[in-house]
Amino acid sequence: MLKELIHAALTFIEGLGYWGILLGLMLEVIPSELVLSYGGYLVSQGNITLLGAVLFGTIGCIAQQLILYWIGRYGGRPVIEKYGKFLGVKPHFVNIAEGWFNRYGAGMVFTARFIPVVRQAISIPAGLARMPLWRFTLYTTLGTIPWAVLFVYLGKTLGANWEQVDEIARPYVQPIIWASVALTLIYLIYKLFRRGKSSAAKAAGNEGERNTAHQLKFIGSEYKVLNSRHVQAGGSSQEFDHIVVGPNGVFHIDSKNWSGEIRFTEQGLERSKEGHKGDPTAQLYRHEFVLKELLREHKQQADIVGVICFTNPDSHIVGKSPAFATVKLDRLAHFIKTYKPKKTLSPQQVAAIAKLILEHGRSSK
Repeated sequence: MLKELIHAALTFIEGLGYWGILLGLMLEVIPSELVLSYGGYLVSQGNITLLGAVLFGTIGCIAQQLILYWIGRYGGRPVIEKYGKFLGVKPHFVNIAEGWFNRYGAGMVFTARFIPVVRQAISIPAGLARMPLWRFTLYTTLGTIPWAVLFVYLGKTLGANWEQVDEIARPYVQPIIWASVALTLIYLIYKLFRRGKSSAAKAAGNEGERNTAHQLKFIGSEYKVLNSRHVQAGGSSQEFDHIVVGPNGVFHIDSKNWSGEIRFTEQGLERSKEGHKGDPTAQLYRHEFVLKELLREHKQQADIVGVICFTNPDSHIVGKSPAFATVKLDRLAHFIKTYKPKKTLSPQQVAAIAKLILEHGRSSK
């Protein structure tokens, strides 16, 4: 039955030519290696060109990864848990990929492309973390082109014997896998080295968190302040610097002890000084997802507001984030207290939401 399904899929691909290759890879009813190799066979028969097969094969592979990225970004954990098996992505491998992504950063999107099983799963954590789409597409493209070129070329070379591609490809694929493993190790060593250099910045960041907590102590009795909390909901666990629950909403605050000019533009975040790495908005998107899932699961409603608080007195903010508030420490309490919500919470609702966050988390200190 499986053989008949593959034969039918390949007949469909042959009938559509370039578009059949693209659709076959985007939907991946059969493994991408077979589709690309069959594309190479069609090149050997003169039905399509080598350049066209590689181009449409690359686009098809990228389109499939974009689908997984969007599922992670807009569907989140609940969709993966429920429908992942139909997408050929097991939650276990998503967990592995998410651990790599969260620990070592966006570069894993490229290096994981050459590692079996994980190369598909890595797209979902990238979506969950709301990795910038242009960067995700760039890394995915760079990792996809060598794969497409190799299997189209092998399919063309084998011609009518293209079905033997698994056996023929092994001597080519194994060095690629080993090279990707070596590249991954180099990348991890680099990240660990950078992490060591940023230890002083981390200590300064802890001081910034303490200063923020001190400032929030005086915000008023109608607000519940929760500092340094791990909160779990929607199949994800996130660490929050500060959460404030009050009559005008739930505020999740990420403290940054950055100095110098911090410029928000349409392209992202720019900083004038070295040592301030990473985009804090990616973390805030993950925080927002967890809080929204927690309130949704327990039928609570409130405005959820993300705030990036720059605690260093030498920081200077230019522009603003389109999704989150950006304030300096001396303006934080004022911003929270003057925020105009869509829904005002009663004291009982404030207490209930604060209790909910406490019950579904733990102190991270």
